[in-house]
Amino acid sequence: MDSVFAVKLILSFIVGSLWITVVTIVAERSGTKTGGFIAGLPSTVVIALFFIGWSYSTYAAAEATTVVPIIGGINCLFIITYIGFLRVNFWLALSCALTVWFILSYGVVRTRLDNFGLSIAVYAGLVVISHVIVERVLKVESESGRCVKYTPAMLVSRGLFAGFVIAVAVGMTKAGGPLVGGMFAMFPAVFVATLAVTYLSHGPLFSAALMKSSILGAVGVVIYGVAARYVYVPLGLLLGTVVSAVVALVGSFLVHRFIAVRTA
Repeated sequence: MDSVFAVKLILSFIVGSLWITVVTIVAERSGTKTGGFIAGLPSTVVIALFFIGWSYSTYAAAEATTVVPIIGGINCLFIITYIGFLRVNFWLALSCALTVWFILSYGVVRTRLDNFGLSIAVYAGLVVISHVIVERVLKVESESGRCVKYTPAMLVSRGLFAGFVIAVAVGMTKAGGPLVGGMFAMFPAVFVATLAVTYLSHGPLFSAALMKSSILGAVGVVIYGVAARYVYVPLGLLLGTVVSAVVALVGSFLVHRFIAVRTA
């Protein structure tokens, strides 16, 4: 194991542990609308694209972003599948959702998609379709915050589980080069960890509601990928990462405020 790869795994584990712990606490205390917004902020994609740029080049990292939007759309289908089958069984729901993600994402990589405009168009279509399905077909209702007493053991167990899930996803970016790396940069690791923690803590309704909010909340991840595509090469890896993160945060905030106004 080379030193760069070791740093990647350690950093992804630490960030993943802290991030999911924060996401679940915010969702539990503030409700699923705010929790979905926080869960959708870029995390795994930041680490993955950064290390693609570090391991290969900023050009390779920019190239890897080609599949980011379309796989962001597939992440929406992951959520729809999970919510749909959750009414039957949690493990069936998670297994089916992951199967859908792997089949569709691998299919995208096999086609060697190189049309960024098409990738964005497909993402936009899938976001709209998925949002309509959860609202009008599955009729998932948002959940309010809960009063939870946290113990050190609870927080540590959440952090360890979340860190492991995200480290595995980020680690897979090493296996297949920049294109496969772009695929796993969008692996719904945050969703997997978050939905599992919230399901075990609060049951299927709360977990489904949080995932519903994450469909639009995760727009920030795609915004990050789009920004990184255009700023990594001219600005360099470090400054490009900072600028992309700022753009994604601003974009996510505006989307969140728009949703808050429309649903008030």
